[in-house]
Amino acid sequence: MKLLIAKILSSVLRAYFKLRFGGRISWGRDVILNHRFKFKGPGKLIIGDEVNMWAHKEANEFLTFSNEAVIKIGKRTRLNGVTVQCRQSVTIGEECLIGSAIIMDNDFHSVYFEKRKDPKAIKSAPVVIGDCVWLAGQCAILKGVNIGTESVVGFRAVVTKDIPAKKVAAGNPAVIVKDIC
Repeated sequence: MKLLIAKILSSVLRAYFKLRFGGRISWGRDVILNHRFKFKGPGKLIIGDEVNMWAHKEANEFLTFSNEAVIKIGKRTRLNGVTVQCRQSVTIGEECLIGSAIIMDNDFHSVYFEKRKDPKAIKSAPVVIGDCVWLAGQCAILKGVNIGTESVVGFRAVVTKDIPAKKVAAGNPAVIVKDIC
């Protein structure tokens, strides 16, 4: 019964968001979501088949900061309270599990005081999360990072560099702490 209600509610919400955002959101088949979904900005959001975005406490929030910004979410991925901030490109693979993480492909401001209000001084680089990745709660994935297939990022880790496939990373800054056999 609960699944049927979730599917009906999801259908209504998808229809509403299609009207509200037009072609800027592309919905895959059987996407599950609730009222804790936010999308803002001029970019695009592409959601794969069977993605579960039913958020329990924190909203799944997708923010785009340019017309060229594209956020892609692979099929059968589970999102619960993620925030994605995109100026260029963020790609999340298939069958990922992502808690209340933050993923951002840009700095938002220059580190140099005289350039902090200059949008041309903002650095951006694509973020790619591989298939079957688990991003634990409150971790941060920063610009230009690639996370390999089947890797795990621990709670509150701050990822500033690439993580190869089948690794566990933790800490601030995140370092590899274990291999996954």
